[in-house]
Formats: sequence, C-alpha cells, structure tokens
Amino acid sequence: MQEYLLILKGDGMDDLSPDELQQLLGDYKAWVSKLGDQYVTGQRLQSTGTLVPNKNTVITDGPFLESKEIIAGFFLIKAKDQQHATAIAQSSPHVGLYEIEVRPLVQPLMH
Repeated sequence: MQEYLLILKGDGMDDLSPDELQQLLGDYKAWVSKLGDQYVTGQRLQSTGTLVPNKNTVITDGPFLESKEIIAGFFLIKAKDQQHATAIAQSSPHVGLYEIEVRPLVQPLMH
C-alpha cells in the first residue's frame, strides 16, 4: 500500500449551522471507522499562518489565496493505487463541501 495525501480545498464548512457541523462530524467518524487501517491521520487547518516565498520574505497575513484555493485540511490515507485513493476521496463526507486533490507521496530513497 502507498500513502496518499487528500487535500481539502475551499471554505466548505464556513457556512454550516451547528447542526450541520454535528452531522458532518458523525459522517466523518463513520467514514474513518469504515476505512480502518487505510486512514492514517487528518486535520483541519486554520486559515491564517505564514507564507515564506523566499529566504528574505515572510508574510504573516492570511488567507493567502482566493477562497476556492485555500487548503482547509488534509487526510493521509493508504491505498493500493491512484484509482483506489481517488475512490476513497470520492467516498469522503467532505466531497461537495470541498474539492479534494489526491496526491501520492514519493517513497523515500533507501540507501
């Protein structure tokens, strides 16, 4: 199995009511349970932080991109191939609230 990063893009949860957030949390917990060992970790990100475009510049405002391009969070999963990882992303309860980009992690070179 290879590891894949599922990158959540957008501001999908910003306009949800407390009841809708609770429903999403329940759906998320059920999804993680169903994935079992294929789910490694995940986390929502704050919209602020720092941007380091070069060695001499640090930008401390945020968000740094248009809202549709904000990275809102991520999941790290294990899948047998890109197609399988994409199917896992499509099964996420976050689909529709966010765009989900599926990226394989490069395997480290062994010495």
